[in-house]
Amino acid sequence: MPEIIAAVDEITANSLIDTAIGAIPPQSASGSSSLGPFVITYGASATLVNGNVDLQAPDIIGLRDVRMNFTLNFSFGFDLSTILPDFCLPQVCVRIPCVGRVCTPRICIDWPTIEIPVSFADFVEADGDFRLVTTLNGGVWKVEAEIVGLPSLRFGLATGALLLAIGAAAALALAPIPFIGPFLAIAVNAILLAIGIAGVTGLLGPILSPFISGLRIPIHELSQVFEVLPVEGPVDPRVTVKIDAIAAEVRTSDEDELVLTADISA
Repeated sequence: MPEIIAAVDEITANSLIDTAIGAIPPQSASGSSSLGPFVITYGASATLVNGNVDLQAPDIIGLRDVRMNFTLNFSFGFDLSTILPDFCLPQVCVRIPCVGRVCTPRICIDWPTIEIPVSFADFVEADGDFRLVTTLNGGVWKVEAEIVGLPSLRFGLATGALLLAIGAAAALALAPIPFIGPFLAIAVNAILLAIGIAGVTGLLGPILSPFISGLRIPIHELSQVFEVLPVEGPVDPRVTVKIDAIAAEVRTSDEDELVLTADISA
């Protein structure tokens, strides 16, 4: 039978998890991806915000409506050759007396890749189940909630505005191109409309999912050697115990409770 038992109800567990999530520092990542004909490099930062706790026996903390605020800095590389046909100026040859046949060099148009910078911020929500795990590392017992599986993400309404942001940035980047700049901007917007919201969420999902997958929420830490009574006088030594094992579980009786138990020795 465990010597130490501590329990909190679902309301207190909600406050405990909120505090633990608030202590998780902002996360960041970078990489590359694609969106239709666009080649993308990105930098992302994300911060978790509290969700609603649903305790489930025997060892699951369900979090509902966990919110993650994120900011993305994109660089969209757009190859103009996807819109404009490549062409070469024809060679002109003439025959010059005493010299022979002379031709002009073959000149081909190599359309460049335009870089389109875009910054975007929004939020995403998810439901996730977290399993309670306990570990002993460096003389410290840790109780954490580790996510089980990868939850689906629900994006905020503003996410659809990413298409508009890309279109506006493309117009600025393409407008200075003589004669054809406005037409290129119109063509890019047509491509974005074809990509649609489904394409945007398909882009953002793999970028943002790693911030949640593998997530561990710290719940409690305690030194393996635990002081029970401090020194009270010149002949009174402090009293310590050693925590040999810690277990974390969810128990259901009249209400669901998050319970920590500990086995100790002198």
